[in-house]
Amino acid sequence: MMRVLFLSFMMISLGAASWAANNNPWMRTCRIDQGQFWVLKGGSDELSMCLFGDAGIGAEAFFLFKTNAGPTEAVQAYKNRNSSSPRGGVCGAFDAELVTGKDTQGQSFNICRFEDGSLIEETTLWLGPGSGANENLDRALSKTY
Repeated sequence: MMRVLFLSFMMISLGAASWAANNNPWMRTCRIDQGQFWVLKGGSDELSMCLFGDAGIGAEAFFLFKTNAGPTEAVQAYKNRNSSSPRGGVCGAFDAELVTGKDTQGQSFNICRFEDGSLIEETTLWLGPGSGANENLDRALSKTY
């Protein structure tokens, strides 16, 4: 009897998690373009990211771009990034705040948070479009729905 209850609970829990993932537009949009939805802790904030290999962009910024809801500062900074190296730190060069986020394994990531709240991983912004490390992100940003 206990085993049946446990299995029933597990099935309901997995179904609820699947339902939540399928009904979260940021997560769904990220996954449609072969990205991995990732949540980092930045102080008391949760930073929702979409990872494309080594490249990371804020899940909300990616969703807004893909749905033609308007470009965010993070997407604009990335797409308009020139090849010269920014001075005064990557985030600061784009008038963004540097935020450190940690994943559940304790690995740290430097994230640029723009005034509009949009996010992009610092190295992703620094390398810019055309970098081999950002190839999957470039592909995902090359089209909208």
